Amino acid sequence: MNVLVIEDDFRIASLVERALIEEGHRVVVSGDGREGADLLLTGQFDAALLDIFLPEMDGFEVLERVRTQQCKTPILVLTAVDAVPKIVRAFDLGADDYLVKPFIVEILLARVGAIARRVANHSEEAPETGSVVLDRGRRLALRHGKEIALTKKQFELLDTLMRRKGLITTREQLIEAGWGIQADVKENTLDVYIHGLRAKLEDQSDKGQPLIRTVHGSGYMFVAT
Repeated sequence: MNVLVIEDDFRIASLVERALIEEGHRVVVSGDGREGADLLLTGQFDAALLDIFLPEMDGFEVLERVRTQQCKTPILVLTAVDAVPKIVRAFDLGADDYLVKPFIVEILLARVGAIARRVANHSEEAPETGSVVLDRGRRLALRHGKEIALTKKQFELLDTLMRRKGLITTREQLIEAGWGIQADVKENTLDVYIHGLRAKLEDQSDKGQPLIRTVHGSGYMFVAT
């Protein structure tokens, strides 16, 4: 993959660059947020690693700018801040995963690999299942023609469930889709997101049977109607 590393700490940037090159990736390093955002918006990268504390433009501003301009490059945030509100903010702004510094290089490489697999497995054409259609470009679900706005995580979770319609999707599979491999997600966090999805998708035609069914002890299942 072509990977962009946006990191102003020369020691960390060099370490990450060397590890990625050894894995066979092509790497470009940028030392400030504004330049990094400009590079991301060229569309030439398959993934990006983004520090939060950067000169010129911090990581949150970079995320906001590139996602507002419809840049869909997967972004893994590298941060020394492990405060939950900061991490949640990064996800809300469009981050695909995060890793707290100091990190183990092997875990970083595993997460980059997981991002690559998710990108490869998701075709540009979002799925259509029964009465629900996903619009990836606008990050919307449509049910019976009615547009339903979704957050990034809600979209990824619903996308994963719909691609596996009629099959059990485990909690682990959903957590990886929404938060990334090895993410430390509290037990009830996924349930809260699924509850929110059900509420948005609810329709009179459901007759009390939600599209996303709970499979106790296993996970969830999307049932087309």
